[in-house]
Amino acid sequence: MTFEGKYYNGQSSKGMPAHITLLPDGLRIDYSADEVLGSVYWELGGLHRSEFNDATTLLRYGKFPQQSISVVDKGFKEALQQQYHGAAFLKSGYNSVLGLGCAGIAVLALSLLGLLVAFVVWGVPALADRVAMYFPQSYERQLGEQLYTKMLQGYQVNDEKTAALNAYLSELDTDLDYPITAAVVTSDEVNAFAIPGGYVVVYEGILDKMEQHEELAALMGHELAHIQNRHSLRAMTRSLSYYMLASLLFGDISGVAAVLVDNASALRNLEYSRSLELEADREGLELLRRNELNEQGAILLMERLQSGSELEMMAFMSTHPNTGDRIKVLNELIGGGEQPSKKNPELERHWEQLKED
Repeated sequence: MTFEGKYYNGQSSKGMPAHITLLPDGLRIDYSADEVLGSVYWELGGLHRSEFNDATTLLRYGKFPQQSISVVDKGFKEALQQQYHGAAFLKSGYNSVLGLGCAGIAVLALSLLGLLVAFVVWGVPALADRVAMYFPQSYERQLGEQLYTKMLQGYQVNDEKTAALNAYLSELDTDLDYPITAAVVTSDEVNAFAIPGGYVVVYEGILDKMEQHEELAALMGHELAHIQNRHSLRAMTRSLSYYMLASLLFGDISGVAAVLVDNASALRNLEYSRSLELEADREGLELLRRNELNEQGAILLMERLQSGSELEMMAFMSTHPNTGDRIKVLNELIGGGEQPSKKNPELERHWEQLKED
């Protein structure tokens, strides 16, 4: 039994006139291409499920790039069902759905809706988080520079304290994969935040509360841990995941960076999970150890933040986990044994410059 149709070889989108013959265990397809005749044989096991409409039958065969045939003849579908009754490729998913009945279709629709909601609520942010982890470092640095420049436009930078802070950081063994650039901005707000790619913004308000430079080292270790582990980038991409998804869906890859830069102000209000904050606290403590500085600097920093005014605490707690819990964890990490520490005249000199009015 032979039917006329079009054959597609998977290499070209051009259909070739063909005669399709139904054999006991497969299909033989004789085709002509530019006056050259050819023939292929399709085994039944290699045929893929396909939907049929009233007039046209489409069948696919093999692995990528798949071959396919198209036959505009209602009798072809009927002949296939008669010749190969029960074959897998003849089982239509559409017909299977119809066989569920109204109640089954309703349950299926609700299940699909539930999956869609789950993907939107949890899947999209998780996907954005994973995308952030695979940002090339060079691209992250460029993005961070744009975010840093955009952020500082809304602040008055204290040039003297900025120079002193960068000098302080240059004396620290930070073990960071990024070059560090920091700025001190004029503000009474008790805050500091990390920007992807090696950038940090510190408010004068948090510096004014400190009394020992080890507190500053602990703060810098905490913020640099956010950068090293891409916490800032991950939190920001999760926060803006739906804007980014829209950019990706419309094929605007450059739009992803534009979305992040346009929302640079969100950096100062980023909320990190409790686990990420505690990870940054642990690595901040490790920075103190690596530089042989007094580990109590991390505890003192937390205690000063905890002892702030109600307004300061409300602002700080809006983006950070419970400070009391963090102090408890840090005390457990430090333990009873006192780690060796030593004076660092260079760090102390830069610290005094930072504390000058």
